[in-house]
Amino acid sequence: MELTNTFFSNDPIQYLAPSWDDMDRLVFSISKKIIEADLKFDRIVTMAKGGWPMARPLVDYIQANEVASIGIKLYKGINERKAEPEVYQDIPVDITGETILLFDDVADTGETLEFVKQYLEGRGAKKIYTATLFYKPHSSIKPDYYGEETLAWIIFPYELRETMDVLVDKWEGDGLHEAAIVDRFETLGFKRKMVEYFYSTLYR
Repeated sequence: MELTNTFFSNDPIQYLAPSWDDMDRLVFSISKKIIEADLKFDRIVTMAKGGWPMARPLVDYIQANEVASIGIKLYKGINERKAEPEVYQDIPVDITGETILLFDDVADTGETLEFVKQYLEGRGAKKIYTATLFYKPHSSIKPDYYGEETLAWIIFPYELRETMDVLVDKWEGDGLHEAAIVDRFETLGFKRKMVEYFYSTLYR
């Protein structure tokens, strides 16, 4: 079942706000493809922080024995890109000769996914497959496995503060007041009381 985008009046952006159940369904779909392909991995390497939440059910569904996390920075600050990606959290294990599934929440530009794949190859990995919940067709890399293709701005249920930091300014700039902004966040699946708390604490 394809997810439905959310549109707001006088806002040209299309938003996609998957629920926890939606994301579990996508992970299950990815897992089925992996199981049916009879693929076995020595380790799942998940991207910090986007891959963390759904790596756990993925580990369970495909019965992976080992998991590691790697963190990459692309930005120094807001809209200030580094000359090249930087590993700020390295994997603490030897992966020489391993077959790895590299997992993240979305392949957007693809830059980070490509960088980490090359980095893990440099660390001695024998074979690397890639998987993401979402894939955007403009990405420089198409994951071997993904849950759904989209062009929308994806808003995950575990990034309320991060989303508010961006959208409150945008929507206030569009002339919206607090009540309308809170309504929009609720439409996107966030709990109203949480939105109201952070709005009153951080943005007044």
